[in-house]
Amino acid sequence: MRLTVVPSDKVVIKDGKEYTVSDLSYLDSNIHAIQWYDDKGEIEYVDDTANLAITDITPYNQCVTDWEAEKTKEAEANVVTAEQWEKWFRDIRNELLLDSDWTQVSDNQLTDSKKTEWQTYRQALRDMPTTKTGTYEELVLNLGHSDYPTKPS
Repeated sequence: MRLTVVPSDKVVIKDGKEYTVSDLSYLDSNIHAIQWYDDKGEIEYVDDTANLAITDITPYNQCVTDWEAEKTKEAEANVVTAEQWEKWFRDIRNELLLDSDWTQVSDNQLTDSKKTEWQTYRQALRDMPTTKTGTYEELVLNLGHSDYPTKPS
């Protein structure tokens, strides 16, 4: 494991991934940075204290714990809810309906049978929330999903 801790910036970098943590005040106030490289490291100080070589990172494990907490928070913030997938589906479905609005105006020059095909298609789009077999996520990610009605040609 590679670890860098910069208390003044509240930054912890583990294996190249940086997170800002809320509090590193538990570290000595004269520490500028802690550098750890697999099995050894060094503490750099802000005053005239000479750098200290270290061979044990366990006194600074709280920094890793804080880093992991921030990583977990980020992962949880990026989770898409079922409600969001449903909203995205409805946005797509509404766009498909808007794209076919022209078929319903009186001067569209479609035959009656073509108008009926488009009306059937549009109704199937409206019915999808109750007739779908796939999840909203599947429908958002795959516009070719079998639940989508076939657009008239």
